[in-house]
Amino acid sequence: MQGLGETLAELARALRETPLEAGQVPRLRAIAKLLHRLPPGRERDGLLAVAYLRLYQLLGQEEDYLRGYSYARTARLERVRLLGERLGEGR
Repeated sequence: MQGLGETLAELARALRETPLEAGQVPRLRAIAKLLHRLPPGRERDGLLAVAYLRLYQLLGQEEDYLRGYSYARTARLERVRLLGERLGEGR
């Protein structure tokens, strides 16, 4: 998928600019795939958490939730962890 970028900053912007709509699932998957290519770190893991939790919101697939929540805990970013917990309450 073109136009997403390859750096952490570019992928963060692409994720931020992606609306939470069913038609954006391929874009969210592409962003997650590109993020996996980057070295592990707090920011990368936080972005992966957001990408997977958004996919869970759109598709309701348990695997996306588990991945997202796991990355949220690894990243230790309060806002992302709280998003995961809030979504987990509705499961």
